[in-house]
Amino acid sequence: MKILIFSASTGGGHKRAAAALEDAFKRLQPEAEVTVVDGLRAIGKMYDNTAVKGYYFLVKNAPKVYGGMYEVTDRDNIAYKAVMELNAAQSKKLLEEIERHQPDVIIMCHAFVTAMVSKLKEKGKLPDVKTIALITDFDAHRTYVAPNIDAYVVAEPQMAAKLVEEYGVDESIIYPLGIPTFDKFSIPVSREELSRREGLSPDKTTVLLMAGSFGVTGVLDIYKNLAQGNPDLQLIVITGKNGKLLEKLDEAVEELNARDRTKLLFYVTNVEDYMHISDLIVTKPGGLTVAESLACHLPLAIYNAYPGQEQYNVNFLLQQNAAIAVDDKNASEEITRLLQDPARLNEMRENCKLLARPDAAQDMVNLAVRFATEGDKP
Repeated sequence: MKILIFSASTGGGHKRAAAALEDAFKRLQPEAEVTVVDGLRAIGKMYDNTAVKGYYFLVKNAPKVYGGMYEVTDRDNIAYKAVMELNAAQSKKLLEEIERHQPDVIIMCHAFVTAMVSKLKEKGKLPDVKTIALITDFDAHRTYVAPNIDAYVVAEPQMAAKLVEEYGVDESIIYPLGIPTFDKFSIPVSREELSRREGLSPDKTTVLLMAGSFGVTGVLDIYKNLAQGNPDLQLIVITGKNGKLLEKLDEAVEELNARDRTKLLFYVTNVEDYMHISDLIVTKPGGLTVAESLACHLPLAIYNAYPGQEQYNVNFLLQQNAAIAVDDKNASEEITRLLQDPARLNEMRENCKLLARPDAAQDMVNLAVRFATEGDKP
């Protein structure tokens, strides 16, 4: 059995979802040949640079423009059709990559790749290949939907209704299995053991602050205000690969004399450990970060969500009472108020537990195996 997973570098979520799936296949189906390919990069350097760098530029420098484009292309109009036709036109180049691997099942973790694979299916180029589109956020978008796709995997059941009612997708091919995450996010661990290993107190209320994949510096002010106003609070700050932010935070820790209650970290590969230790995470609302937090039963304080999929992720979490939304002006006050209300925080934690989909990766593996072995859709 050969599985081809297409990821993309527009944000970290598509790649993490693909990696979690690859890990699940290796554990559950060790005999399967699984390959992960960056689908946009496979088309060519120019296309990849345009899509990836264009995305990063817009969300960082013109988020309102990006949000407007996101809303416009979520409707059945000229703009949406132009986007789909532009991506479908690249399908021939993607076919070369697919033929190189001869997969039984293709899993697409990005909307643009889904459009290309759909066009190849329409042309009869992939007659025996089954296709699964994974939507890596907590709201659907029209560009993820294309003809000839065998299955759509969505983050939660409400999304199925939107796919059916707004996009006309056949309900029988929609699977609300969740966004795949690594098992290490959902496996129970000892908070006390992890805390002591990391030089932290297991008895202190702990907040995890994450800068986000775009190196957001707003976390600096949030840290300062929380550290100043909450002397008993334990803080973990992960800056990702933002060296300048790390330096500024280190200066702030020294100025506030908060070294004994702050763990300051650069890029880490064990973020799940810090999630398991924490009582609240302050973060941007990327789809995978949300899914991983839910898997750890960790309530979220969301700051500076970009218009588009991030804002829709926030809306979902607020509706489910699994998060609070904060901005630069009220962040520390809102977070402090929540931490001082253990009953509310515990209710949010229980809601996170209900929303978690710890078996999402395993369920997607099982779906792919059924497609590969039975031929027709399950």
